[in-house]
Amino acid sequence: MQPVLHRSPDIPEPRWRTSRFNNIDLRELAQISGPERAFVSLYLANKDSYGGLKGRIDTIRALLKDDPAETEHFEENLKIVEKWLDEHVWETEGICLFVCWALDYTQAFPLTVAVPDLLWVDSSPYIRPLAELQDEYENFVVVAADNTASRIFFVTSARADQDARIKGDVKNNVKKGGWSQKRYERRRVNELVHYAKEIVDVLTEMDQKEKFDRLFLVGSQETMVQIESALTAPLAAKLAGKQNVDFSAGDDQIFDTAFDLFFNAEREAEAKLWDKIKDEVCRGGLAVTGPEEVLKAAAVGRVEKIAVTRDAKLPGTRCRDCENLSAGSLTKCKVCGSEDVFAVDLVNELAELAALTSAETDFVDPIEGLSEAGEVAALLRY
Repeated sequence: MQPVLHRSPDIPEPRWRTSRFNNIDLRELAQISGPERAFVSLYLANKDSYGGLKGRIDTIRALLKDDPAETEHFEENLKIVEKWLDEHVWETEGICLFVCWALDYTQAFPLTVAVPDLLWVDSSPYIRPLAELQDEYENFVVVAADNTASRIFFVTSARADQDARIKGDVKNNVKKGGWSQKRYERRRVNELVHYAKEIVDVLTEMDQKEKFDRLFLVGSQETMVQIESALTAPLAAKLAGKQNVDFSAGDDQIFDTAFDLFFNAEREAEAKLWDKIKDEVCRGGLAVTGPEEVLKAAAVGRVEKIAVTRDAKLPGTRCRDCENLSAGSLTKCKVCGSEDVFAVDLVNELAELAALTSAETDFVDPIEGLSEAGEVAALLRY
């Protein structure tokens, strides 16, 4: 089911989308910026969650009280947020809301996976949680098949939609004997081959229409083997796991198995990415490690893929006068020498730069070598 935001009765249509988070254009969001700390970014599970952020709001008020312009932006943004919350309800796991009073900008997105409640103030939308969701829950396809029937699911934003159902009716092995047994087995094998080809035809059509990087097979061993042998080269390259599943346990068993396979493949991909970065760094190749080096490369579009520890807290500093971004906590700008600077989340800034330059940001579980290298590293294009 598509996640839906419901407008309260008798209220004009707002400017929000009901698409799933994998369809959110991070590049578009990364291109938006306002003056100073003009944006409020809000991530909430439900309306009641907003009350739990009161302490955070009071802290930000206290921090901004010496800057009348930023205080005005913040207070006006809060009015828009509270009005929006009064007028909307949602049935998804959460919502993210970006508000900028100075730009007359309000944008909301439903979230089909829960994220921690968060209120963030910056000069642009805080996209780090969205970037992490898109990385962690990439699109994939599951084929659940036995000899009787198969179902094909397209999984996006951690939600599965059934795209096709194919009838099998391949007879089980029986004991006969002699020529009768051989004829029966030939007929049965032909049925399996035809059945597998039908499934692959559907997958091929999906591959032409939908973006997905991984394919998983669950069900009976015999059927999975036949499907795997029928896969085209592009689909075989996407096959990332398979496992026997007894369908009598219900759909929950199918999806639990599929997500276990998916997350195992994700962790393996993270380890391979780090190994590739290490190899490149050791031979002086196309990779860098550490916040400063990754920022330098990302700022000029050299980065192909960033690997950053999922919960990394990397400080950054932006100058109000020249807008230069630096790694680390600084009291003055490295470029113009101005002391009018403010702290930013460097991981969010790197995710923005990656989105703007069509690079990828891979949020990884803690890896000892990556942590020792500064929690962030990157493969380079040149």
